[in-house]
This record gives sequence, structure tokens and C-alpha cells, in this order.
Amino acid sequence: MPSRIATTIATCALGLGALVSGAGAAAAAPVGPAAPVRPADGAPASLQSAINARAAAVDRCSYQVVRSDDSRYVYSVSGVIGAGTRELPIQKEDFVRFSGGWHKVVQVDACAGGQGQAPSALRVTGKLENPEGYDPSVPRTIRSDYLKPAASSVIPKAPALTSVDRLDTANVRVTWKPAQGNPDQLMLMERKPFYSSEVGIWHPYTFQRDVPVGATSMDRKLERHRDIPPAERTHAYWMRVVKDGFVSDLRAETPTTVEP
Repeated sequence: MPSRIATTIATCALGLGALVSGAGAAAAAPVGPAAPVRPADGAPASLQSAINARAAAVDRCSYQVVRSDDSRYVYSVSGVIGAGTRELPIQKEDFVRFSGGWHKVVQVDACAGGQGQAPSALRVTGKLENPEGYDPSVPRTIRSDYLKPAASSVIPKAPALTSVDRLDTANVRVTWKPAQGNPDQLMLMERKPFYSSEVGIWHPYTFQRDVPVGATSMDRKLERHRDIPPAERTHAYWMRVVKDGFVSDLRAETPTTVEP
């Protein structure tokens, strides 16, 4: 698919996802940068970071970075390990809406390549994707402060789905276990076919459905339009939570699928 069409689809779907999932959002802690730290090489942390971010360990090897996003830039996460700095490979990433806006959640692998030492700090770098298309005053590179990762105990755990039951031919009821630890926001994630009117095609898209406090089920409508390609008719559901500005482990999400 040409990149222009793909970009149009993503833009339209993201806008619709934000509108559809806007109702019933729980208040969550604002995402702000963790306290700046001085890296191993002695360089001072920036006085005003261009990327608003925070970081935490998910486990011994995985680290989560929650950051602001400027779509003009391509981002990477580096770790200060010993006396050096190296870029960390991405395990999984996604956009998550909370605290009134969209945030990019990225999980990186600090153990890749046999590395056994934990990073003392993380830093996000963004490089302008098409610098020739922007005025020289637009920064070519932006960075976050150096981030000291919080302990893994701050990463919340999402409740498991217990069932996806058919109510009739066009509707299902998704049920999950009660959320533990009083998360700031609980979401039902729903991946289903989405129709892009601008390019006239159906394609899979993931929607975030904010869940009311205390709820353990939600009814969802299946997309059954005859023009949906057979390979893209599958619906999938899983849970996600936010607590104190961090998101449940993206790698642990196991979607439950159903055919319409």
C-alpha cells in the first residue's frame, strides 16, 4: 500500500478511536519526567527537555518508557550502562490515551546481546524524519532528560479476561476479573475491522474502550459488513490498565479472538 494511503488510514482511525473512547475516562496521574540524573559520563541533564518522559523497570531486562510524541520525529531509547551508552531494542510499543491525551508507551530490552548490567539511566532521542521539509529553526534532534528508572513495583497488572460470550449473532459480552490495586484507568482493548471512507477499504484497527470504575463486563457489537475481507474479520479483546502514569506490561497482553 502506498505510504500516503497508509498514513491517511492511520490518521482517520486514530481520530475516530479518540472520539469513540472518549466517554467514561477515569482520571489518571499526569505523565511528567522523572527526576533528572547525571549519567555515568558526567554530562549534565538538560535544563529543559524537549521530550516529556518517565521510565520504570518491568522486570530484570525490560524497561517501560512513557513519553510525549511529536510525529515529525523518529524516536529511540538509549541506556547508560557502566561507562557507556547504547541504544536499546524495542520489545513492544503502542499509543495509550490517559490524563487527557495520547502518550507513547515503549518497552525496551536492556539484556539484548548478552548484556547483564542494568542501566543506571535511560534517555529518549528524537530525530527529525524529513529535515529537508522543515524550516532550519525546527530542531533536528530532541531529547528527554536522563531518566532514573522507577522500581518494577510501579508497573500495574491488568486483569485477565474470563470469557467472550455471544449474546446473539451480532453482539458479544466481554467479561474480566476485577482489577487489583485500584488502577487510575482500566481499558478494554478491542481490535476489529474499521472502514476508512477516505480510501474506501476495511482494515484492522485497535480501539481503546475506557471502563467505568467497578465494571467487570462490557457488551460489544461485531462488525459483520459483507465487504469486509475474510482475512480481516476477526475481532480480538484484552485488558490494559494505567497507574501513576505507567501502563501494564504490553508483552503480557494475550488477546481473546472471536469470529463474527
